[in-house]
Amino acid sequence: MLQPSDYFDKYTFLCEMYDEDADEVKELTLNFFPFDNSIQIIDSKKGKNLLRRVQLPSLKLAMLQMGNIISVFSKLLHILDCAPATRRILFNNVQSTFALIKPMPPSEHGKIITFMMKNGFRILRMRNGKITKDFALELYSNISGSNMMPIIIDYVTGGEVIGLELAAPNAVKEWRKCLGVTDPAEAAPGTLRHLYGENKLKNVAHGCQTLEDATHMLDLFFGSDDGVPRVSFRATMTDCTCCIIKPHVLIDGNVGSILEQISTSGRFYISAIAMFSVSLANAEEFFELYKGVLPEYEAMCIHLAEGKCIALEVKCVEEKCCVVSEFRKLCGPRDPDLCRQLYPTSIRALYGKSIVHNAVHCTDLPEAGELEVEYFFKLLALS
Repeated sequence: MLQPSDYFDKYTFLCEMYDEDADEVKELTLNFFPFDNSIQIIDSKKGKNLLRRVQLPSLKLAMLQMGNIISVFSKLLHILDCAPATRRILFNNVQSTFALIKPMPPSEHGKIITFMMKNGFRILRMRNGKITKDFALELYSNISGSNMMPIIIDYVTGGEVIGLELAAPNAVKEWRKCLGVTDPAEAAPGTLRHLYGENKLKNVAHGCQTLEDATHMLDLFFGSDDGVPRVSFRATMTDCTCCIIKPHVLIDGNVGSILEQISTSGRFYISAIAMFSVSLANAEEFFELYKGVLPEYEAMCIHLAEGKCIALEVKCVEEKCCVVSEFRKLCGPRDPDLCRQLYPTSIRALYGKSIVHNAVHCTDLPEAGELEVEYFFKLLALS
C-alpha cells in the first residue's frame, strides 16, 4: 500500500517559534522533503532562508501534526497549520471519533490500544475514569427503548472505562468497522470484538454512529464545567509512583505494549492514565531536579515538549512495597543500551532508543512519587 510520502515530494507547514535573542515570536514556513528526510525553514514575513535544506533523521512525518511542537536543532517550532496541497494529501477526510473501552480486566487494555494504533488510528486524547448514568444514557441514546438498556447502563457505569479521541481518515466509519458487529460471535475475524469480546454486553468497546454523536461525546467526556472536568481524573496521589510514556513511543506505536507489560507484571497496576501536551516551561519545571546534574537535561525537556505524552499513576499490588524503587526495576536503567545488556526484558531495553529517547520517565526518589503524579494529574490537568 502506498504511503503519502511515496507520491508527494514536499510537505509545507506553517509554524511559529519564539526567538529569545529578538524577544519575539517568528512566523516560519517548514518544508519537509520525505524522499531524503530533509527540511528547509523560511522566515514567512521576510521570505529568507533561516535554514537551508538539510537532513534531519530524527524528524518523522508522523510528528508533523497540527498543534505539535517539534525540535529542530534545539529550537522548538509550534505547528499551526499546513498548506492546502499538504492538507489534501496528509489530512484528507481526517476526522475524530470517540471510543470507549468498556469495563474489563486492565491486562487487556494494552492489546486494545495496540490494535487501535496498528489499524491507523492516532490517539489525540485518552483518560481513564468512571462515567455517570446520565453520560451512559447519552452514549446509548440510539437504543433508548431497548430492553437491554438498563443492563448496559449498569454495566458501563459499574466499572472503570477508558475514553479516547481517535483520529484517522473517515474515523467514525472506520472505527465501527474495526470494532465489528455487536455480538462477538458474529463479528468478522480480525475485528476487535471477535478477538477480545465475550458476549453482546461485554464486547470490548463502543463506537459512535455519526460524526455529530462523536463530537458530542468527546465534549462530554473530555470537557469541563467552570474548570472542573466532567469525567474526573482517577489519580489518588497516594502510595504511588509516576511513569511518563514519552512522545517517541507514541510515534513508534509502542504505547499498548508498555501498558501491557506493566499490567501483566503481576506486581503493579495502573490506577490513573491520561494524555498530556507539555509546554517547554512545564517540562523544565518537572525535570528541575536534573538541572545541572544530567548533561541531557535540556534535551530531556525538549523531547517531553515536542509531542503528546501519557502520564500514569502506578501502584503496587502488594501493600508493603516501595513502589518507586520496585517500579524502577521494571523500567531499567536510564541508558537503553545498558538495559539491553543487563536487563533485556525491561521497558527501556525493549522500547528505548537513547538516554533521552528511553521510552519512559519513572520517579527516582521514594518521596517524589506522589509529587510527580500530582504535578500531572492536579497541576497540568487543571491548567
